[in-house]
Amino acid sequence: MTDNQQKRPYRLGLALSGGGARGFAHLGVYKAMQELGIKPDIISGTSAGAIAGVMFAAGRTAEESVTFFKGRKLLDFARPLVSTTGIMHMSGMGKRLSEFIQVKTFEELQIPLVVTATNMNLGIPTHFNSGEVIPRVLASCAIPIVFTPVVIDDHQYSDGGVFMNFPVRPIRDLCDVVIGVHIDPLEPSNHIKSIVHLAERSFHMGILSNMSIDTRLCDVVIVPKHISRYSMFDLNNVEKIMEEGYNQAKIVFSRPRIIKKLKMEN
Repeated sequence: MTDNQQKRPYRLGLALSGGGARGFAHLGVYKAMQELGIKPDIISGTSAGAIAGVMFAAGRTAEESVTFFKGRKLLDFARPLVSTTGIMHMSGMGKRLSEFIQVKTFEELQIPLVVTATNMNLGIPTHFNSGEVIPRVLASCAIPIVFTPVVIDDHQYSDGGVFMNFPVRPIRDLCDVVIGVHIDPLEPSNHIKSIVHLAERSFHMGILSNMSIDTRLCDVVIVPKHISRYSMFDLNNVEKIMEEGYNQAKIVFSRPRIIKKLKMEN
């Protein structure tokens, strides 16, 4: 280990990408990590990764976290509204998430957390790690046009995926090893089925261009194999999506090279 590595404050970082309902795969990856005794020292999340990240950082298990979503519909978390900046707001998600994690600020979390959002006024990515946690997580999830921006300190914030959907860079220099979970791959499609499908693919194409840099910065990358079959707004297959993440994580963590890198043999 070099002197630079020894000075890094965290041994293991976990970076969780955005991807809407595909974020349930993050719960499966975390379940596999729990079973193997792998605990991150810091977590970085964008959008769906920010929601999963704050649950883990607050001390919730993967099993507890999946119960938060099971049997829910989109309208349990978001409500339509008449607005010039979005067609839905996420007050329902904010209320339910606050009750679930029982934590108000980043400083109260059991594991340090970095949440990436986009400052729409300045046109820059912003990485939050202090202050009230729920508004900043919601800001990270506010897909432009679909959800109204979240106002923090007089600035409007939207989905962090606009600039950084795979938030490895915010923690790369802080950690010896970074595990990245990429849940938003784009696969070829023979038929665009609907306007929602078209909008979803357009959004994916826009954010994928900024993900290759962060993918290369990971020491370990987990991409669930069949995750593209699920829509960003699919709340009907929570356990199936979670299983995709779990199965791929078990495969990745079983490789001798990865075991050595994570020092699991000790």
